[in-house]
Order: sequence, then structure tokens, then C-alpha cells
Amino acid sequence: MLVKIFLTPLLILMCLLVARRWGSFVGGVIAGLPLISGPLSFFLTLEQGAAFSAAASFNTLLGVLACTTTALIYPRLAVWGMPWFVCLPAALCGFFGGGWVVLHLPFTHFWAVALSLLSPLLVLACLPKVAVACRPGHAMTAYVRIPVQMACGAGLVFAVTEAAHWLGPGWSGVLMFFPVMICSIVPFAHAMLGVGAVVSIFRGIMAGWFGCIAFAVVVMTGVEHLPLWLCYVLAPVAALLASASVSLLEQRLQQRHAAGTAAGS
Repeated sequence: MLVKIFLTPLLILMCLLVARRWGSFVGGVIAGLPLISGPLSFFLTLEQGAAFSAAASFNTLLGVLACTTTALIYPRLAVWGMPWFVCLPAALCGFFGGGWVVLHLPFTHFWAVALSLLSPLLVLACLPKVAVACRPGHAMTAYVRIPVQMACGAGLVFAVTEAAHWLGPGWSGVLMFFPVMICSIVPFAHAMLGVGAVVSIFRGIMAGWFGCIAFAVVVMTGVEHLPLWLCYVLAPVAALLASASVSLLEQRLQQRHAAGTAAGS
């Protein structure tokens, strides 16, 4: 119980400090770490068995599809002028509604992987084009935001693992992809920095999703066939590689776009 309570918030704090120290590119890589789904998956494997964990990881991919509705709803409502306390509940209703729908559809492993990989691309294509404009005073949010992120992560890991026996692998897996980071980062940025920051954060989060998907795929296919330690070494390595690759590609595309815009002007 103590490990559940303290491990995830410490991982979140460590990664946030690394991202603040080394900038946005490293922040994009860090976003790909399965800070919530990783500890959740590990504890579910220890407590419920490898077969349960494999099924939950499959449903985590369906959770990506559910979370796609969150990532589509929040920035669109923000651009329409809705405050964060309207956008967030609406986005979470989209997550739970999407989770209920995907759990009742007959997905195969292939389609779960394929559609989860297409989800962040869909969100990126649908994000509104808004200029980022920072407002004064935003540095203060870190003192509030970081403890909230740590508390949300610990609470979710503890709640899902304790309730897994009656949630089953379906909702346990979907809740591995519960938008904890969206809930604990985006409303602060929305209130303090405005709509442009919301869109910018979602763009970075989408790059990180590929790392979480890679983690879930490795656990889904390997937890029943590999030694436990090897599976949970390969999974975060795959997550880091996927997130770093996508972050680097996105950074280069943004640099080319900026260079093209400067040349055109």
C-alpha cells in the first residue's frame, strides 16, 4: 500500500522536474512515460495475475480511444469561450461515455492497436489553430499544479488496483488511460495562460500518447510469455523510444514550418 501511495507521485515529481530543467523537447519525451498506466499495470499483474494484466492492457488501448473524446472536446470548448470548469466536466463525460461504448464493441487486438495509433493523429488534425499568448503570473501555478498531479496519480493507482476485483479487466484497463495529466495540467493553464496554452499542451500530450501505447502493447503481448522483470523493463524502454521519436519528428516539423513562415515573410 505504501508503494502504491508514494511510487507514482514520486515518479511524476521526478519527471516534471526533469522537464522543467531541460525544456520542451525533453518534456515531450517525459510525457510519453506511462506514469499512471505503468505502475497500475505492474500492481495489477502482481495482484490479479498475468492474464488479467494482459486483458487490461488490451483495454488500455481502448482507453486511448475513450480519451480521444476528451482531447477533442476540451480544446474545442475552450476555443468557443467556455471556462475550464465547463470544459473539464464535459471532457470527462466524453471519456466515460467513450469508455462505455468501446467496451461494448467487438475489437480485435489488431484494430485496437491500429485505432489507438490513429487517435493522436486525429486529435492533432482537429486541434484549433490558436496563437499561444502567455499571461503574467503563470509561474505561480507550479506550486499548486505539481502537488495536484502527484495526488491525482497516487489516488488513481490506489483506487483502481483496490477495486480491480469488481471492476474487471475491462474498466480497469480503460481507467489506466484516465486523463490524469489533462485534469491536473490543462485547467491551470487554461485559467492562467489562456486558450493558446491549452492547444499547445494538447499538442505535446499527443506526442506522449505514442509512448503509452507502446507500453500497453508490450505488456499485452509479453506479460504472459516473458519473465515479469523483463516485460517491465522492455515496456518503459519501448515507451521512451516511441515518445522520443515522435517528439523529435514533431520538433523538426515545427522548425521547418517556422523556417518556411519566416522565408515567406
